[in-house]
Amino acid sequence: MIEYLLILVVVLVAFFNGTNDISKGVATLVGSGLCKYRVALLWGTVWTVAGGLLSFFVASALLKVFSAGLIASDVELTTSFSIAVGSGVFLWVLFATRYGMPVSTTHSIVGAVCGPVLLTMGPDKIVWGTLGYKIMAPLLLSPFLALLLTLFVYRTGYAILSRLSEYCLCFGPTKVLRCGPAVGTTAITSFKAETLAVQAAEISECDERLDSPTRLDFNDITHWFSSGLISFARGMNDTPKIVAIMFASAAFTDIDRRLLFLMVIVAMGLGGYLYGTRVTETLSEKITDMDRNDSVIANLCTALLVVFASRLGMPVSTTHVSSSSIIGIGLKRNAIGINRRIIYEMLTAWAVTFPVAAGISAIVYLICINGLGS
Repeated sequence: MIEYLLILVVVLVAFFNGTNDISKGVATLVGSGLCKYRVALLWGTVWTVAGGLLSFFVASALLKVFSAGLIASDVELTTSFSIAVGSGVFLWVLFATRYGMPVSTTHSIVGAVCGPVLLTMGPDKIVWGTLGYKIMAPLLLSPFLALLLTLFVYRTGYAILSRLSEYCLCFGPTKVLRCGPAVGTTAITSFKAETLAVQAAEISECDERLDSPTRLDFNDITHWFSSGLISFARGMNDTPKIVAIMFASAAFTDIDRRLLFLMVIVAMGLGGYLYGTRVTETLSEKITDMDRNDSVIANLCTALLVVFASRLGMPVSTTHVSSSSIIGIGLKRNAIGINRRIIYEMLTAWAVTFPVAAGISAIVYLICINGLGS
């Protein structure tokens, strides 16, 4: 019975991770006016699921760190412990999502793991080296790196993107010049649409050669791609952390990992698509105004840092990286117009994530060991 409770808790962690974290990849799509919420959420869900599937093969370092790397090897990882950790994570993420605050699932997991250990076993059972060097350092540094990278590349990046916005990928029938009968000394000419063509060129050239073409702006293509890349990287980075909550329990060490990954991926995707609007609204509309060039810069900076960290097994927070990139855009675009109240609320939520998740987890652990006995 208790094993089924743990499965439910982990599914809830994955589900609410989806509701909160899908916004990091798709908020700029909505904020720049490129698409509506439902389209953006579907796009993010597809790429999140793809990243989660790949994580089974490439994210073993993260799985190892979060399943057994934070606490001493002689600590028995019971099912009750895993239930407490999962409860601390999903209850805090649920609360933050309810109020539209983007928070870090990674931070929540770390706090939830440490809470029961500190309460019942003492600080000497925490592997402080792993906690500080492999987890807290990347988590604390990544927002500053994202902010600095965005500020550094903004001017040059914006100029390049403005020039590239003159180019497009166009679809449409070609224009064929045909000469008609002469009227006096003037030949009547007309254009007749014939074959369907695809052309990558400046917008003016497409208008000259194609009849009423359908255009895909180069920057829009880059924006969609970078958004998908962030969602892909987030799925790849977050899935093994959530699976580790269950895999840490001795009751699940023999289960097929593929089944655990699949269960987490499906729940994460459903949470993002069904209930990802609230936090997406905060990042897309409430921090700063963005045009499409701004959005592409924020996305590329986020994607670069998250993909790089995932490849190195560094548990950075997509929340912190994406939010900091958007804040950087606001500082460069219109520092006076940036919504400081929302930023303060976000920073407060980030600061309390660790202790709140730890406290919830510790309380649930006491309830479990007294009520469930394992």
